[in-house]
Amino acid sequence: MSRKLPLAGIIFCFLVLGIPGAGTTVETERLIIRDITGKMPPERFEKLTSKADSTLTEILRFWSAEPRVNELGKIIVEFDHPLPKASTSIFFWGKEKGQRVRVVRVFGGDDHPHLLAHKLTSAVFPNPDKLIRNMMGEASEKRFGNPLAFPMCGFDKDEWIMALLQVGSYIPLTKIGPDHSDWGMEIKNNVPEVKDRAKQHASYLEAGSFGEFLITTYGTEKMKQFNRLSRNKSRPWEELFGLSLVKLEAKWLEAVKLGSRNKEGKISTLVKLIRNDPNTACFSAQNLAEGK
Repeated sequence: MSRKLPLAGIIFCFLVLGIPGAGTTVETERLIIRDITGKMPPERFEKLTSKADSTLTEILRFWSAEPRVNELGKIIVEFDHPLPKASTSIFFWGKEKGQRVRVVRVFGGDDHPHLLAHKLTSAVFPNPDKLIRNMMGEASEKRFGNPLAFPMCGFDKDEWIMALLQVGSYIPLTKIGPDHSDWGMEIKNNVPEVKDRAKQHASYLEAGSFGEFLITTYGTEKMKQFNRLSRNKSRPWEELFGLSLVKLEAKWLEAVKLGSRNKEGKISTLVKLIRNDPNTACFSAQNLAEGK
């Protein structure tokens, strides 16, 4: 989980503004944070402001990165109502005053937003390839986010991978493309909509687990370099890691299997949830993790 900065220590750096028809806006050195519900209690908005700022601090420290404010402007974080079926966050490119801006919109999640760390990472390292965004984003979410968030849903991603392999739902990485359509999703009104929840869940789990393997094996600097080079060429696996994707995938799965020994109980639980209903497996896992 992320370390919270003392609120009193950061509030003096904020410029508080008002937006007609909306809630409060707070501006920091790197972020513009908004309550777009117009109904959030001040105390909760202060907590979420602190959460967003401290989470970004942890992300930048972990990745040894800059927020790229001079180049891309401040990251806009918007707190919204929960979606009908889940709490989540999304990253997208918006437009304000004729300028392209980075926006992270948070839907619900109480004081521990789901996927905030993931999507802030996408804003720091924007990439048109969804696989690369999610490999990096999930590394941040694991360390500084909410463990109940999708796709972990209260369990370890490697445990999920073992369950996917056992039920035959594993998707080879070569079949996970760069676009939302390759992940069981599509964009409607600037918001990703799930069309195939089982495929979406499996893809996100695999991206997160594989990304963690690459970071553990090769380091964050190599991953940042891979992200940078991939903007101009299609996934340069061999150039950066010295192996084809197929060979990297085999090494990753071997590591997952080795690290999952003595976890048969949790893996068996996830196997049952997937077989019962792959579309609700995440929600069921979250309930188990919360003791419901």
